[in-house]
Amino acid sequence: MNRNTPILSAPLMGQHLAGLSDIVSNYDVFIIDLWGVIYNGKEVFQPALETLKNLRNQGKIVYLTTNNPRARPDGIKFLSKQGITPDLYSELITAGQKTLELFKMRIIEPEKKRPLKTFFIDHGELCGWAEEAQLIGVNEIEEADIILATHMDESHLDVTPYMPLFCHAIERNLTLVCANPDKYIIQNEHKKARVGLLSELYHKMGGRIIEVGKPHPIMFEEVMMAHAGKPALLIGDSLVTDIHAAANLKIDSLFIMSGYHSHEIHIGVSLSSLYQHYGIAPTYVCEQLYWG
Repeated sequence: MNRNTPILSAPLMGQHLAGLSDIVSNYDVFIIDLWGVIYNGKEVFQPALETLKNLRNQGKIVYLTTNNPRARPDGIKFLSKQGITPDLYSELITAGQKTLELFKMRIIEPEKKRPLKTFFIDHGELCGWAEEAQLIGVNEIEEADIILATHMDESHLDVTPYMPLFCHAIERNLTLVCANPDKYIIQNEHKKARVGLLSELYHKMGGRIIEVGKPHPIMFEEVMMAHAGKPALLIGDSLVTDIHAAANLKIDSLFIMSGYHSHEIHIGVSLSSLYQHYGIAPTYVCEQLYWG
């Protein structure tokens, strides 16, 4: 939940793979990002779906992971509608589910009385777990005990209009809980906003934040404990969240080039320049999640 993700040097280039079958025998546990690797919110990438089926047939342990703010049951239903059925993976890890658990365990704002009066930033109403977390919505920041940011208008890449609201919230010493640390996603080559932008702004303005999601290790505590000692590989399309998460966990990573950083690569930014810019390098690189 800490914002201080370690920035690592990037001396490696990452071994290029034709497909996951090149290295599958080296790992027992696979942690695979959803958006940009398996689907883009509207369509499932068939090579990735075939890869999931092959991993299942080989008896591998597969965790799907996402910074989506939905709770796990809602996420499973959504994926099933896309054709990504529960038989293809061992468990789904969502930022929303982890945030819910932290509220239920009273790790977030433990001293404050429940239910917490909550100012929601939830465009699209993706947070279906507020009641279970003992959160009750309020319309005015003056009434709030906390701010919960789960989803924003995707078109609002400029977050400066939130500054007056945040100034008032910081004056009241409110914590902003961000249930999706992503700042952007890429869909059909278009950049869309995520509430990580708001978390970043609140933090820069001097506000106290709690981020739940990749790259923070709290997302994978249970996985790493359950499979301690087993070789694991994290697969993702974002150097910022996925590959940094693997570094935080001290496990190997596979960087998928066709997702989050595809625009940078398309305009000619080299992989070595990307690694230097973001301060991280993966173990392996693949154009898309292919089996090979």
